[in-house]
Amino acid sequence: MAAGKVSDMPIAGSVLRGMRNPFRSLSRALAVVLLLSLVIGFLALMVQATLASRQKITAMEGRVRTLIELREAGAFGTGGFGGDKPIGEEHFSVDTLENVLRIPSARHLARVDEYVYKPDIDPSRRNAYAMVIGLHPGAALRAIGEVDYENARIVAGRSLIPEDAKARVAVVGRLYAQQRLGIEETSGAAIAGRQLVLGGRPFQVIGVYATENDFGDNHVFVPIGTFRDIYHPGRKLSKIFVTVDSVANVETVVADLRQRLPEADVVTTPEAVSTARTTLGSLSVASAYAAVLLFAIGAVLIVFVMILSTRERIREIGTLKAIGASNAEVAVQFLAEAAALSGLGGLGAALLAAPLARILSRVLELPVAFDAQAMAFILTGSIAFAALGSLYPVIRGVRLSPIEAMRRIG
Repeated sequence: MAAGKVSDMPIAGSVLRGMRNPFRSLSRALAVVLLLSLVIGFLALMVQATLASRQKITAMEGRVRTLIELREAGAFGTGGFGGDKPIGEEHFSVDTLENVLRIPSARHLARVDEYVYKPDIDPSRRNAYAMVIGLHPGAALRAIGEVDYENARIVAGRSLIPEDAKARVAVVGRLYAQQRLGIEETSGAAIAGRQLVLGGRPFQVIGVYATENDFGDNHVFVPIGTFRDIYHPGRKLSKIFVTVDSVANVETVVADLRQRLPEADVVTTPEAVSTARTTLGSLSVASAYAAVLLFAIGAVLIVFVMILSTRERIREIGTLKAIGASNAEVAVQFLAEAAALSGLGGLGAALLAAPLARILSRVLELPVAFDAQAMAFILTGSIAFAALGSLYPVIRGVRLSPIEAMRRIG
Protein backbone atom coordinates (compact mmCIF):
# COMPACT_ATOMS: atom_id res chain seq x y z
CA MET A 1 0.00 0.00 0.00
CA ALA A 2 2.90 2.28 0.83
CA ALA A 3 4.12 1.98 -2.72
CA GLY A 4 0.90 3.52 -3.97
CA LYS A 5 1.05 6.59 -1.78
CA VAL A 6 1.25 9.96 -3.48
CA SER A 7 3.97 10.97 -1.04
CA ASP A 8 6.23 8.28 -2.45
CA MET A 9 6.01 9.88 -5.88
CA PRO A 10 8.56 12.56 -6.79
CA ILE A 11 7.67 16.26 -6.67
CA ALA A 12 7.82 16.17 -10.47
CA GLY A 13 4.65 14.07 -10.38
CA SER A 14 2.84 16.83 -8.47
CA VAL A 15 4.04 19.39 -11.00
CA LEU A 16 2.81 17.24 -13.87
CA ARG A 17 -0.60 16.78 -12.27
CA GLY A 18 -0.85 20.52 -11.65
CA MET A 19 -0.02 21.26 -15.29
CA ARG A 20 -2.78 18.88 -16.41
CA ASN A 21 -5.42 20.18 -13.99
CA PRO A 22 -6.64 23.11 -16.14
CA PHE A 23 -7.62 20.70 -18.89
CA ARG A 24 -9.97 18.64 -16.78
CA SER A 25 -12.63 21.11 -17.93
CA LEU A 26 -11.82 22.52 -21.36
CA SER A 27 -14.59 25.12 -21.26
CA ARG A 28 -13.40 26.44 -17.89
CA ALA A 29 -9.76 26.42 -19.05
CA LEU A 30 -10.66 28.29 -22.26
CA ALA A 31 -12.61 30.97 -20.37
CA VAL A 32 -9.83 31.49 -17.84
CA VAL A 33 -7.07 31.61 -20.46
CA LEU A 34 -9.05 34.07 -22.61
CA LEU A 35 -9.60 36.40 -19.66
CA LEU A 36 -5.95 36.21 -18.69
CA SER A 37 -4.87 36.83 -22.30
CA LEU A 38 -6.96 39.99 -22.55
CA VAL A 39 -5.82 41.34 -19.19
CA ILE A 40 -2.13 40.56 -19.70
CA GLY A 41 -2.16 41.77 -23.32
CA PHE A 42 -3.85 45.11 -22.64
CA LEU A 43 -1.70 45.63 -19.57
CA ALA A 44 1.47 45.12 -21.60
CA LEU A 45 0.30 47.61 -24.24
CA MET A 46 -0.65 50.25 -21.67
CA VAL A 47 2.75 49.92 -20.01
CA GLN A 48 4.43 50.28 -23.42
CA ALA A 49 2.32 53.35 -24.24
CA THR A 50 3.40 54.91 -20.95
CA LEU A 51 7.07 54.25 -21.63
CA ALA A 52 6.82 55.46 -25.25
CA SER A 53 5.16 58.75 -24.28
CA ARG A 54 7.71 59.45 -21.57
CA GLN A 55 10.59 58.64 -23.92
CA LYS A 56 9.16 61.04 -26.50
CA ILE A 57 8.85 63.78 -23.89
CA THR A 58 12.47 63.22 -22.86
CA ALA A 59 13.63 63.29 -26.49
CA MET A 60 11.75 66.53 -27.19
CA GLU A 61 13.15 68.18 -24.08
CA GLY A 62 16.62 67.03 -25.05
CA ARG A 63 16.26 68.62 -28.49
CA VAL A 64 14.31 71.78 -27.81
CA ARG A 65 15.58 72.81 -24.42
CA THR A 66 19.17 72.46 -25.61
CA LEU A 67 18.50 74.10 -28.98
CA ILE A 68 19.59 77.69 -29.69
CA GLU A 69 18.48 79.53 -32.82
CA LEU A 70 20.70 82.18 -34.37
CA ARG A 71 19.30 84.54 -36.99
CA GLU A 72 20.28 87.89 -38.40
CA ALA A 73 19.73 90.69 -35.90
CA GLY A 74 16.35 92.34 -36.53
CA ALA A 75 15.36 89.80 -39.19
CA PHE A 76 11.82 88.49 -39.52
CA GLY A 77 11.51 85.92 -36.72
CA THR A 78 10.12 82.96 -38.65
CA GLY A 79 12.26 83.18 -41.73
CA GLY A 80 15.27 85.23 -40.76
CA PHE A 81 15.66 85.83 -44.50
CA GLY A 82 17.88 88.87 -44.73
CA GLY A 83 18.02 88.11 -48.44
CA ASP A 84 17.52 91.70 -49.56
CA LYS A 85 21.08 92.81 -48.81
CA PRO A 86 23.52 92.82 -51.75
CA ILE A 87 26.30 90.27 -51.75
CA GLY A 88 29.30 91.76 -50.01
CA GLU A 89 27.20 93.37 -47.30
CA GLU A 90 26.37 90.12 -45.52
CA HIS A 91 26.59 90.29 -41.78
CA PHE A 92 25.01 86.96 -40.88
CA SER A 93 27.12 84.57 -42.92
CA VAL A 94 29.56 81.68 -42.81
CA ASP A 95 31.84 84.06 -40.87
CA THR A 96 29.19 84.00 -38.12
CA LEU A 97 29.32 80.22 -38.26
CA GLU A 98 33.08 80.26 -37.77
CA ASN A 99 32.72 82.65 -34.84
CA VAL A 100 30.21 80.29 -33.22
CA LEU A 101 32.84 77.58 -33.20
CA ARG A 102 35.32 79.93 -31.48
CA ILE A 103 33.21 81.00 -28.49
CA PRO A 104 34.75 80.20 -25.06
CA SER A 105 32.10 77.57 -24.34
CA ALA A 106 32.42 75.87 -27.75
CA ARG A 107 33.29 72.62 -25.97
CA HIS A 108 29.63 72.41 -24.98
CA LEU A 109 28.42 72.53 -28.59
CA ALA A 110 27.08 69.11 -29.52
CA ARG A 111 26.02 70.13 -33.02
CA VAL A 112 25.91 73.18 -35.30
CA ASP A 113 23.70 73.25 -38.43
CA GLU A 114 23.46 76.12 -40.92
CA TYR A 115 20.51 76.83 -43.21
CA VAL A 116 19.91 79.20 -46.10
CA TYR A 117 16.39 80.09 -47.32
CA LYS A 118 14.83 81.27 -50.54
CA PRO A 119 11.11 82.18 -50.84
CA ASP A 120 9.43 80.47 -53.76
CA ILE A 121 6.11 81.64 -55.19
CA ASP A 122 4.21 79.97 -58.00
CA PRO A 123 2.29 82.78 -59.81
CA SER A 124 0.03 80.24 -61.51
CA ARG A 125 -1.54 79.19 -58.20
CA ARG A 126 -3.25 81.16 -55.42
CA ASN A 127 -1.32 81.36 -52.16
CA ALA A 128 1.28 78.97 -53.57
CA TYR A 129 4.01 80.17 -51.24
CA ALA A 130 6.84 77.86 -50.27
CA MET A 131 10.35 78.06 -48.88
CA VAL A 132 13.37 76.42 -50.46
CA ILE A 133 15.81 75.50 -47.70
CA GLY A 134 19.43 74.55 -48.24
CA LEU A 135 21.10 72.41 -45.58
CA HIS A 136 23.88 69.91 -45.23
CA PRO A 137 22.65 66.36 -45.91
CA GLY A 138 22.18 64.67 -42.54
CA ALA A 139 21.06 67.85 -40.75
CA ALA A 140 17.59 67.89 -39.22
CA LEU A 141 14.75 68.87 -41.55
CA ARG A 142 13.76 71.90 -39.49
CA ALA A 143 10.64 73.13 -41.21
CA ILE A 144 9.41 76.62 -40.38
CA GLY A 145 6.23 76.50 -38.33
CA GLU A 146 6.98 73.34 -36.37
CA VAL A 147 6.52 72.89 -32.66
CA ASP A 148 9.90 71.40 -31.88
CA TYR A 149 11.90 72.22 -35.06
CA GLU A 150 12.73 68.56 -35.66
CA ASN A 151 9.28 67.10 -36.05
CA ALA A 152 9.55 66.68 -39.82
CA ARG A 153 9.46 62.96 -40.55
CA ILE A 154 9.91 61.18 -43.85
CA VAL A 155 6.63 59.61 -45.01
CA ALA A 156 7.76 58.52 -48.47
CA GLY A 157 11.14 57.89 -50.05
CA ARG A 158 14.19 59.00 -48.09
CA SER A 159 15.94 62.00 -46.62
CA LEU A 160 19.14 63.65 -47.85
CA ILE A 161 22.33 61.67 -47.32
CA PRO A 162 26.02 62.71 -47.59
CA GLU A 163 26.22 61.33 -51.14
CA ASP A 164 23.63 63.95 -52.16
CA ALA A 165 25.92 66.89 -51.29
CA LYS A 166 26.26 68.08 -54.91
CA ALA A 167 23.20 66.40 -56.41
CA ARG A 168 20.04 68.08 -57.66
CA VAL A 169 17.71 66.22 -55.35
CA ALA A 170 14.94 67.48 -53.09
CA VAL A 171 12.78 66.42 -50.16
CA VAL A 172 9.40 68.15 -50.29
CA GLY A 173 6.63 68.70 -47.76
CA ARG A 174 3.39 66.77 -48.03
CA LEU A 175 1.35 69.91 -48.85
CA TYR A 176 3.89 71.00 -51.46
CA ALA A 177 3.75 67.53 -53.02
CA GLN A 178 -0.04 67.68 -53.23
CA GLN A 179 -0.46 71.26 -54.45
CA ARG A 180 2.59 71.75 -56.65
CA LEU A 181 3.45 68.24 -57.84
CA GLY A 182 0.08 66.49 -57.81
CA ILE A 183 1.36 63.73 -55.53
CA GLU A 184 -1.58 62.58 -53.46
CA GLU A 185 -0.17 59.31 -52.16
CA THR A 186 2.78 59.25 -49.77
CA SER A 187 4.59 56.21 -51.08
CA GLY A 188 7.86 55.45 -52.79
CA ALA A 189 6.03 54.48 -55.96
CA ALA A 190 4.14 57.79 -56.02
CA ILE A 191 7.31 59.89 -56.09
CA ALA A 192 9.34 57.66 -58.40
CA GLY A 193 10.55 59.73 -61.35
CA ARG A 194 8.92 62.95 -60.08
CA GLN A 195 10.78 66.21 -60.68
CA LEU A 196 10.41 69.88 -59.79
CA VAL A 197 12.10 72.96 -61.17
CA LEU A 198 14.08 75.34 -58.96
CA GLY A 199 15.94 78.30 -60.40
CA GLY A 200 15.15 77.00 -63.88
CA ARG A 201 16.82 73.65 -63.24
CA PRO A 202 15.26 70.22 -62.69
CA PHE A 203 15.50 68.48 -59.31
CA GLN A 204 14.69 64.84 -58.60
CA VAL A 205 12.19 64.36 -55.75
CA ILE A 206 13.62 61.67 -53.46
CA GLY A 207 11.36 62.04 -50.41
CA VAL A 208 8.26 63.56 -48.85
CA TYR A 209 8.15 64.75 -45.24
CA ALA A 210 5.26 65.72 -42.95
CA THR A 211 4.92 67.82 -39.79
CA GLU A 212 1.11 67.88 -39.37
CA ASN A 213 1.37 71.65 -39.98
CA ASP A 214 0.34 73.08 -43.37
CA PHE A 215 2.91 75.87 -43.28
CA GLY A 216 5.62 73.49 -42.16
CA ASP A 217 4.61 71.00 -44.88
CA ASN A 218 5.14 73.53 -47.67
CA HIS A 219 8.94 73.58 -47.97
CA VAL A 220 11.58 72.07 -50.20
CA PHE A 221 14.85 70.85 -48.70
CA VAL A 222 17.90 70.62 -50.98
CA PRO A 223 21.65 70.18 -50.34
CA ILE A 224 23.19 73.50 -49.35
CA GLY A 225 25.95 73.18 -51.96
CA THR A 226 23.40 72.72 -54.72
CA PHE A 227 21.33 75.60 -53.29
CA ARG A 228 24.35 77.93 -53.58
CA ASP A 229 25.01 76.82 -57.17
CA ILE A 230 21.39 77.58 -58.15
CA TYR A 231 20.58 80.76 -56.19
CA HIS A 232 24.06 82.28 -55.67
CA PRO A 233 23.48 83.64 -52.14
CA GLY A 234 27.20 84.15 -51.61
CA ARG A 235 28.32 83.53 -48.04
CA LYS A 236 24.91 84.53 -46.68
CA LEU A 237 23.11 82.30 -44.16
CA SER A 238 19.53 82.52 -42.96
CA LYS A 239 19.74 80.61 -39.71
CA ILE A 240 22.16 78.67 -37.58
CA PHE A 241 20.95 76.14 -35.04
CA VAL A 242 23.23 75.27 -32.16
CA THR A 243 22.61 72.20 -30.04
CA VAL A 244 24.18 72.29 -26.58
CA ASP A 245 25.39 69.13 -24.90
CA SER A 246 23.12 69.56 -21.85
CA VAL A 247 20.45 71.87 -20.45
CA ALA A 248 22.83 72.93 -17.68
CA ASN A 249 25.20 74.56 -20.21
CA VAL A 250 22.61 76.41 -22.32
CA GLU A 251 22.80 79.70 -20.38
CA THR A 252 26.59 79.77 -20.59
CA VAL A 253 26.56 79.16 -24.34
CA VAL A 254 23.83 81.80 -24.88
CA ALA A 255 25.84 84.38 -22.93
CA ASP A 256 28.95 83.69 -25.02
CA LEU A 257 27.03 83.85 -28.29
CA ARG A 258 25.39 87.17 -27.42
CA GLN A 259 28.71 88.67 -26.46
CA ARG A 260 30.59 87.43 -29.54
CA LEU A 261 27.87 87.76 -32.23
CA PRO A 262 26.40 91.29 -32.36
CA GLU A 263 25.14 90.55 -35.88
CA ALA A 264 22.86 87.76 -34.61
CA ASP A 265 19.75 87.43 -32.50
CA VAL A 266 20.19 84.53 -30.09
CA VAL A 267 16.90 82.83 -29.41
CA THR A 268 16.20 79.94 -27.08
CA THR A 269 12.95 78.02 -27.29
CA PRO A 270 12.21 76.28 -23.99
CA GLU A 271 8.58 77.27 -24.30
CA ALA A 272 8.19 75.85 -27.82
CA VAL A 273 7.68 72.35 -26.48
CA SER A 274 5.16 73.33 -23.80
CA THR A 275 2.03 72.47 -25.77
CA ALA A 276 3.34 69.18 -27.04
CA ARG A 277 4.79 68.35 -23.66
CA THR A 278 1.47 69.06 -21.95
CA THR A 279 -0.34 66.76 -24.38
CA LEU A 280 2.20 63.98 -24.08
CA GLY A 281 2.43 64.46 -20.33
CA SER A 282 -1.33 64.06 -19.98
CA LEU A 283 -1.17 60.94 -22.10
CA SER A 284 1.68 59.58 -20.01
CA VAL A 285 -0.17 60.20 -16.72
CA ALA A 286 -3.42 58.78 -18.10
CA SER A 287 -1.73 55.68 -19.46
CA ALA A 288 0.18 55.23 -16.20
CA TYR A 289 -3.01 55.40 -14.16
CA ALA A 290 -4.73 53.09 -16.62
CA ALA A 291 -1.83 50.63 -16.43
CA VAL A 292 -1.93 50.63 -12.62
CA LEU A 293 -5.72 50.25 -12.62
CA LEU A 294 -5.60 47.45 -15.18
CA PHE A 295 -2.82 45.74 -13.23
CA ALA A 296 -4.95 45.91 -10.08
CA ILE A 297 -8.01 44.64 -11.94
CA GLY A 298 -5.92 41.88 -13.46
CA ALA A 299 -4.60 40.89 -10.05
CA VAL A 300 -8.10 40.75 -8.58
CA LEU A 301 -9.38 38.84 -11.61
CA ILE A 302 -6.60 36.28 -11.46
CA VAL A 303 -6.99 35.76 -7.72
CA PHE A 304 -10.79 35.55 -8.02
CA VAL A 305 -10.64 32.99 -10.83
CA MET A 306 -8.30 30.81 -8.80
CA ILE A 307 -10.62 30.99 -5.78
CA LEU A 308 -13.84 30.35 -7.72
CA SER A 309 -13.60 26.60 -7.27
CA THR A 310 -12.58 26.75 -3.61
CA ARG A 311 -15.01 24.09 -2.41
CA GLU A 312 -13.98 21.66 -5.12
CA ARG A 313 -10.33 22.29 -4.37
CA ILE A 314 -10.68 21.81 -0.63
CA ARG A 315 -12.36 18.47 -1.23
CA GLU A 316 -9.61 17.59 -3.71
CA ILE A 317 -6.99 18.49 -1.13
CA GLY A 318 -8.73 16.18 1.34
CA THR A 319 -8.63 13.36 -1.19
CA LEU A 320 -4.93 13.94 -1.86
CA LYS A 321 -4.13 13.98 1.85
CA ALA A 322 -6.19 10.79 2.38
CA ILE A 323 -3.99 8.90 -0.07
CA GLY A 324 -0.83 10.20 1.55
CA ALA A 325 0.08 13.45 -0.19
CA SER A 326 2.20 15.80 1.86
CA ASN A 327 1.41 19.48 2.31
CA ALA A 328 4.42 20.35 0.12
CA GLU A 329 3.15 18.16 -2.73
CA VAL A 330 -0.32 19.70 -2.50
CA ALA A 331 1.15 23.21 -2.64
CA VAL A 332 3.41 22.33 -5.59
CA GLN A 333 0.50 20.88 -7.54
CA PHE A 334 -1.64 23.99 -7.14
CA LEU A 335 1.23 26.33 -7.91
CA ALA A 336 1.98 24.33 -11.07
CA GLU A 337 -1.65 24.73 -12.11
CA ALA A 338 -1.46 28.49 -11.55
CA ALA A 339 1.73 28.67 -13.61
CA ALA A 340 0.13 26.66 -16.44
CA LEU A 341 -2.91 28.95 -16.60
CA SER A 342 -0.77 32.09 -16.51
CA GLY A 343 1.61 30.69 -19.12
CA LEU A 344 -1.23 29.97 -21.50
CA GLY A 345 -2.64 33.42 -20.76
CA GLY A 346 0.74 34.95 -21.58
CA LEU A 347 0.90 33.07 -24.89
CA GLY A 348 -2.57 34.33 -25.78
CA ALA A 349 -1.56 37.86 -24.75
CA ALA A 350 1.47 37.71 -27.06
CA LEU A 351 -0.77 36.77 -29.98
CA LEU A 352 -3.12 39.67 -29.15
CA ALA A 353 -0.52 42.31 -28.32
CA ALA A 354 1.42 42.24 -31.61
CA PRO A 355 -1.48 43.38 -33.88
CA LEU A 356 -2.96 45.63 -31.18
CA ALA A 357 0.39 47.42 -30.82
CA ARG A 358 0.24 48.53 -34.46
CA ILE A 359 -3.32 49.83 -34.02
CA LEU A 360 -2.40 51.67 -30.82
CA SER A 361 0.65 53.21 -32.54
CA ARG A 362 -1.55 54.70 -35.25
CA VAL A 363 -4.19 55.95 -32.81
CA LEU A 364 -1.74 57.51 -30.32
CA GLU A 365 0.94 58.38 -32.91
CA LEU A 366 3.52 56.89 -30.58
CA PRO A 367 6.04 54.13 -31.31
CA VAL A 368 4.20 51.52 -29.23
CA ALA A 369 5.95 48.27 -30.02
CA PHE A 370 5.48 44.77 -28.71
CA ASP A 371 8.11 44.44 -26.01
CA ALA A 372 8.95 40.88 -24.94
CA GLN A 373 10.69 42.15 -21.80
CA ALA A 374 7.62 44.06 -20.63
CA MET A 375 5.46 41.04 -21.40
CA ALA A 376 7.80 38.79 -19.41
CA PHE A 377 7.65 41.18 -16.45
CA ILE A 378 3.85 41.32 -16.54
CA LEU A 379 3.59 37.56 -17.00
CA THR A 380 5.78 37.07 -13.94
CA GLY A 381 3.40 39.28 -11.96
CA SER A 382 0.43 37.31 -13.28
CA ILE A 383 1.97 34.03 -12.16
CA ALA A 384 2.59 35.54 -8.74
CA PHE A 385 -1.05 36.63 -8.41
CA ALA A 386 -2.25 33.26 -9.66
CA ALA A 387 -0.09 31.61 -7.04
CA LEU A 388 -1.57 33.93 -4.41
CA GLY A 389 -5.06 32.89 -5.47
CA SER A 390 -4.08 29.25 -5.23
CA LEU A 391 -2.70 29.62 -1.73
CA TYR A 392 -6.11 30.37 -0.24
CA PRO A 393 -7.65 26.93 -0.82
CA VAL A 394 -4.34 25.24 -0.07
CA ILE A 395 -4.01 26.96 3.31
CA ARG A 396 -7.63 26.13 4.18
CA GLY A 397 -7.34 22.58 2.95
CA VAL A 398 -4.10 21.57 4.62
CA ARG A 399 -5.38 22.76 7.99
CA LEU A 400 -8.23 20.25 7.87
CA SER A 401 -8.01 16.55 8.39
CA PRO A 402 -8.65 14.47 5.24
CA ILE A 403 -12.13 13.48 6.49
CA GLU A 404 -13.09 17.08 7.33
CA ALA A 405 -11.86 18.31 3.97
CA MET A 406 -13.78 15.66 2.05
CA ARG A 407 -16.95 16.47 4.00
CA ARG A 408 -16.83 20.11 2.91
CA ILE A 409 -18.79 19.08 -0.17
CA GLY A 410 -21.23 16.22 0.43
